[in-house]
Amino acid sequence: MIDVRDLTKHYAAAAGLRSLLPGRRGQVTRAVEGVSFDIGAGEVLGLVGESGSGKSTTGRLLVGLETPSSGTIRIDGTDSTVARTRDKRAFHRQVQMIFQDPYGALNPQHTVGELVGRPLLYQGVRDRAKVAASVRSVLAEVGLNPPESHLDKHPHQLSGGQRQRVCIARAIILEPRFLVADEPVSMLDVSIKWDIVRLLKRLARDRGIAMLYITHDLATVGAVCDRLAIMYRGRIVETGPVEAVLSAPSDAYTRTLIAAIPSADPDIVRVPPPALAQAAV
Repeated sequence: MIDVRDLTKHYAAAAGLRSLLPGRRGQVTRAVEGVSFDIGAGEVLGLVGESGSGKSTTGRLLVGLETPSSGTIRIDGTDSTVARTRDKRAFHRQVQMIFQDPYGALNPQHTVGELVGRPLLYQGVRDRAKVAASVRSVLAEVGLNPPESHLDKHPHQLSGGQRQRVCIARAIILEPRFLVADEPVSMLDVSIKWDIVRLLKRLARDRGIAMLYITHDLATVGAVCDRLAIMYRGRIVETGPVEAVLSAPSDAYTRTLIAAIPSADPDIVRVPPPALAQAAV
């Protein structure tokens, strides 16, 4: 369903007057460099890497928040750039994003009912009864029960987990076919994050949504992802089924990420590959 080929995004390394300095002209930051992958309907691909590796930029490129420097993104065989140019509303009915920060992603002036229902209004749905019914349905689907008790609340009246559920409800109310989840549990308590992870997996399975799950936390990927793509310095260095990548990683960087997973068992000592350990020093 999602086919990404040679996706590249470069940013100017210096802007304004700094770009005129000797040696700065023409320099670029290579945020994403030649990335390729595909995601099927109902499948969750985990994009894993450290901060600054290009994960979030890749996600923003896929949903149209950034413009690629080169490469192609196809959704059901249609180039996404062409689809956005032809009909932006139709494109966003297919593609949605869940952002990392559930506190900053919600307008504090609006109620939950307004926040979740607004995408339908942007799409031209004017039947208030239909909007209200859809809002109640998705709130129940993401676990905010009973929906009526949440409709008139503002974001500051919700916990972090409830806010993220509101963000998920807002993303799925248009029934998208592709969803980018950008670090959706990184700002949540451990006791809550697993509920959100299970919710995302269930939505992908039950709704047949193709999902890109962006994270730096390898501890959660086994519960939600079908395949993994490991990203380092803007490039994908390893891909494969979750079990294969975690049990027998072929790349040194992947082994280092696995070594960084904390364990409550003092007898488990994960040692990173010597080359990377020496480079870190």
